[in-house]
Amino acid sequence: MSLPRCFGIIGDPVAQSRSPAMHTAAFASLGLPHHYVAFHVTPAQLGPAIAGARALGFGGVNLTVPHKQRALEHVDRLTDAARRIGAVNTLVFTDTGIVGANTDGIGFAAAARELDERPVEVATVLGAGGAALAVVDAIVHELLAPGGRLRWVTRDPAALTPVLAARPWLARVVVPTAYGTGAERGARLLVNCTTVGMHGGPTEFPAPIELAALAAGARVIDVVYPRSRLLEQAAALGFRTQDGLPMLLWQGVRALERWLGRSMPEETIAAMRAALG
Repeated sequence: MSLPRCFGIIGDPVAQSRSPAMHTAAFASLGLPHHYVAFHVTPAQLGPAIAGARALGFGGVNLTVPHKQRALEHVDRLTDAARRIGAVNTLVFTDTGIVGANTDGIGFAAAARELDERPVEVATVLGAGGAALAVVDAIVHELLAPGGRLRWVTRDPAALTPVLAARPWLARVVVPTAYGTGAERGARLLVNCTTVGMHGGPTEFPAPIELAALAAGARVIDVVYPRSRLLEQAAALGFRTQDGLPMLLWQGVRALERWLGRSMPEETIAAMRAALG
C-alpha cells in the first residue's frame, strides 16, 4: 500500500483554483491516499516554499500566477517544453534535484484535439502574456500543419520581436499582428489568451474580433473559464467552442503522469473531468 504524500498548487491568489478538487478525484480513482492542497505563497516566499516542499517529501507541486517564470530560478533542470516556453507550471522532486516542467502547452494541445484532431493551416492567438506563449508553442509543435502560419495578435506587435528572436523555431511560422487588421480571416483555430472575459478583467478587446471571418468549421477556444461572451458569440455562428476547463484537465493529467510515473487510465481522467464540473 502506498504511503500518503502531499501534492499542491502554489499561487498568489490561489483560493479560486479548481486543481485541488481535480487531483483529489484522481487520487481517489487510483486508490491512492495522497492529498492535494492549495497554498497561498507570495513572490517573496516562493524560494523557501519550494525548498520546504521538497524537504518535506512532497510528491510534486504545481505553480500558477505569478510564479511560473520566477520558478525558473529555483529548479535544477528544465524539460524541453519548459525551456522553450520560459516558464514552469509543474515541479518534480527527484533524488538529484528539482525538475521544472511545463504541461500547459501539451495540455492545451490535448484539449484542442477534443474538438478536432486535424492539423490547422492558419491559427490566430490573441494576447501576448505567459499563457499565450505556452499556447503558441503548443500550436507550432503539436497542431500546425506543415507550411502553416500562426498570427499572434497583440496591442504592440513590435514587442514580440525579442520573444521571437530568442525562439527561431517560432519566428519561422509566427506573424506578429495588431488588433483590427483582419488576423481572424481564414483561421481554422482562434484562441483567446487575454484576460478579456475573465472575472474582474476587461470586457472588450482593443478592436472587435471578426468571428464571421473565420474559416468554416473553425475552433474557437478561450483559456479562461467559465464560458465567455466570445465563446457564446462563436457558438451562435456555428463554430465549435471550448473554455479553459479541458486545458486545465489535461495539463493536470500530464502533471500527474510525471509525478506518478504512469499513464492515467480513462476512468481517472473521467473522474478528474467530473470534478471540474
